[in-house]
Amino acid sequence: MGERKGTNKYYPPDFDPAKHGSLNKYHHSHPLRERARKLSQGILVIRFEMPFNIWCDGCQNHIGMGVRYNAEKKKVGSYYTTPVYRFRMKCHLCVNYIELQTDPGG
Repeated sequence: MGERKGTNKYYPPDFDPAKHGSLNKYHHSHPLRERARKLSQGILVIRFEMPFNIWCDGCQNHIGMGVRYNAEKKKVGSYYTTPVYRFRMKCHLCVNYIELQTDPGG
């Protein structure tokens, strides 16, 4: 069942592995597609699930645990060797952004 996913890929007639290297380089795309649109800024777009209940400071509405967002994940520092990440997502009820930051030292 797992073999059906990667066995058949279309290779255009003018594709040359020695010249292009890979299909992604041939199509001028990134393997992560749209998730990598801000990769040059150090931001990766991920699917984020709210780990606890929060309230939006902009609209004062409740956002429940388990609500999923497309969030921007960025490394903002490190605690010894553990990376500290900031997750930034848009509130689905208003125009404000919600930011969460990991705290490995706390």
